[in-house]
Amino acid sequence: MKTIYLMQALLLAGMVAPVVAETPAAQAPAADLMTMNQDARCKQVLVTCLINGAPMRMMLDTGATHTVLHTESAARVPNPKWLDTSFMQFRGNSAQRPKMLLASLYAGPAESEVHPLMVMDLSAVRSMMAEPVDGILGMDMLQHIPFTFNLKTGEMHWGLPSGLELVPLNAVPDGTGRVVVQARCGGKELPLLLDTGSSVTRVPEELWAPGAGAEIGAQVGDIDSRKGIRVMEGKPGDIELGPGVFAKGVAPILCKAGEGPLILGMDGLSGVVLVHIPQESIPGGVFLLAR
Repeated sequence: MKTIYLMQALLLAGMVAPVVAETPAAQAPAADLMTMNQDARCKQVLVTCLINGAPMRMMLDTGATHTVLHTESAARVPNPKWLDTSFMQFRGNSAQRPKMLLASLYAGPAESEVHPLMVMDLSAVRSMMAEPVDGILGMDMLQHIPFTFNLKTGEMHWGLPSGLELVPLNAVPDGTGRVVVQARCGGKELPLLLDTGSSVTRVPEELWAPGAGAEIGAQVGDIDSRKGIRVMEGKPGDIELGPGVFAKGVAPILCKAGEGPLILGMDGLSGVVLVHIPQESIPGGVFLLAR
């Protein structure tokens, strides 16, 4: 699945600010907010959140700056406060102009009491998944919550791991809450956006040291459409993500220089343990790997 780049409301930051607080276990809502699983088809991580008390199935997307709801799912939100977006400017890779609402958002152990949510038609994205989601949980919320993706065992959860030696993911913030991984393969550097909302890794053909493989057919779903395309697949190679930590046998989609975003998707995280620790002084927080 192609990564999703959500539009950014340029005027929003000065209007509302989420208040994120830990939710004591004794006060946690009845819905299961702690269990995560991977979509059987696309491998993205899914979790149940509460929006104004209504359970919503959300995809955890480190490549998304903002949280977004599918248009039909937004209609199930009780007592939403809709915002006037006529004076706002938006930017992004979608032709859609989003609507926006304010609501409380529970995600795992945390609550944002008044959270801005974009509302867009995600039908094309949903059609790619085995378990269609209600929306996407972006870095505006994820940056405040610790979480662990153990892609060695398939176990994923809110919170931090125990008994593991952790090393830094070679990454730097991009200024929007997301991070760019300074990955390496065959002695070449690969600056890749960490994007758990994408099932595939995408790198420039000239930077993929193992070389090109065969041309394959692929289904691409972004915010606006779903379509079949022909792409060049790279030969399998190992990507170094941190000191002594490699994603093994990754066969990325290859692109030409300047031809779309460069992405570290879920296939590029296969077999590793990715850990996120909130740190208010660093946009997006800190990402670590288990050695």
